[in-house]
Amino acid sequence: MARLVAITAVGASASWVAVPGVSAAAGHSPATSDAIGHAAQSAAPLVADSGPPRAGKRGLAAPAMTASMLSANAEKQAAAAEIMQVMTAKASPGSQCASLSCQTGLPAAKDLLATQQAQILDYFCGPATVSEMLAQMHVSVSQHTAARELGTTPGGTDWSNASGYPVPEALNANQKLNDYVAVALPWSPTTAQIRTYETDLVTDLNHKGGVPLAGNAYEVAAGPHLAGNPVDQTIFHWFDIRGYQDSGAVTDYEDSVHGASSIGWATQVPAYSSMASSTIVNILGARGYMW
Repeated sequence: MARLVAITAVGASASWVAVPGVSAAAGHSPATSDAIGHAAQSAAPLVADSGPPRAGKRGLAAPAMTASMLSANAEKQAAAAEIMQVMTAKASPGSQCASLSCQTGLPAAKDLLATQQAQILDYFCGPATVSEMLAQMHVSVSQHTAARELGTTPGGTDWSNASGYPVPEALNANQKLNDYVAVALPWSPTTAQIRTYETDLVTDLNHKGGVPLAGNAYEVAAGPHLAGNPVDQTIFHWFDIRGYQDSGAVTDYEDSVHGASSIGWATQVPAYSSMASSTIVNILGARGYMW
């Protein structure tokens, strides 16, 4: 949900790695549907979609992750690197080719279907995000159904809890295009973590026709905020990442706050926005994303 802490609440797995021409790298085996499904369903530390008002995120660690989720993400990252290697070899770029899209033969910009929905309750940004993402994968799941699957409460949709990782678990249960895993980020993501996000974004948007990512924003007063979000507030918010520009350096996303009658500042939030990926990753700091 998008949550104004100081004021009010706001709001069967796939075979992702089955890529022709890509074999496992030495010391790695491709992530399996069973392994990723188990990771999303295994009990994890409670990381809620809420917290006290803060003037900054300095010192906040990345959410604690289970060993099984760390392993699942490592396997998927290895597979993504192999996909990029194969695409790069096929692209055979010239000596002046420097950008990721040029090197891999991928489009410099790509967006999935525009599926933005207004969240129907002020704490339903998690269900709205899952419903939007599944629509981009041609699966229809209502916000109420998604809320039941996610275990959403008036406190929002947890990043993780005793049932596992609700968002990737719900996504994996409803579509066969992608095996979703969680990536946790510290309060101040490193350059390497920003680059990893950009690679994950470009890979997901181009693999098997393209799939979206889920971002879990943790916005604090005076820090970066999503477009239209009050900059003097602490806000927790799930949102759908639907595309990229500039070979991943810019992120395109949709926001379920737009049009939400239960959120007083919804009119200032665009349905669709673009933002530098480095800024997006900083907004995700102390939470993370699902890819």
